[in-house]
Amino acid sequence: MAGRVPRVTKTEALALRHRRLGETDRIVTFLTPGRGKIDAVAKGALRPRSKLAGHVEPLTRCEVVLAHGRTLDIITQAQMIDGFPALRSDLDRLSTAMYVLELTDRFTVDQSEGEDVYRLLLDTLTRLERGDGSHFATRYFELALLELTGFRPEWDACTSCNTTVDARIAVWSPIAGGVLCADCRGGYADAAPIPDRVLRVLRAIQQRPYEAGARIRITPELAAGLERVMHELMRVISERDLASVRFITAVRAADARAKRGYTDSAERKV
Repeated sequence: MAGRVPRVTKTEALALRHRRLGETDRIVTFLTPGRGKIDAVAKGALRPRSKLAGHVEPLTRCEVVLAHGRTLDIITQAQMIDGFPALRSDLDRLSTAMYVLELTDRFTVDQSEGEDVYRLLLDTLTRLERGDGSHFATRYFELALLELTGFRPEWDACTSCNTTVDARIAVWSPIAGGVLCADCRGGYADAAPIPDRVLRVLRAIQQRPYEAGARIRITPELAAGLERVMHELMRVISERDLASVRFITAVRAADARAKRGYTDSAERKV
């Protein structure tokens, strides 16, 4: 049986999201190493001179002091440890960071042990902040999160009969949670081919430590294929569309329009 939560606790935390509570307060959802995911009230956070607001924004690592309440904890003190400024200054990296925060929120349960997930999330944000390849860092995060939360996809053997699947002729199903052999694919209406290279890289990411897998060369075409598979898998497992995926799509579309506009302008000048 879990011990009683102390009346006042101090903990490191990563702010995942917040929502309004009344006219001046906010409920902040944190991921903590000891208590997992928790909600806490930041009283007065919407006031212009709030001392809490800047320290408990989403995508902030902070130290908080929480007073245990009957329904929700109250944030009595908060101090930012890291605001990840490089992520906030780059829209593409910011959209990726918001995606990993949303996935963490979707795949974690309130008040459950969260040290491994906390470390994974913090390591991922640190990697994105320092400029590691965002595609690999994100795919590694997704697969590791699924592993830690009990949704590990199967990329080597058929999810139905456990027969080893040849990557050259593989199909996969998001509903099945991995690859299928030729005999079992008919049982899943969503079964579709998965490119050989995409499957091999997913296997490598799942099986290797981060530092070893990070040496894999990911071309734009491969990155797009990996992303399509993982976004669909995460959508099906979480049983909802992810707002951050729409944000990523919008950011890339805006970036593409800006590049086209720059190219057209340059051509007109010539």
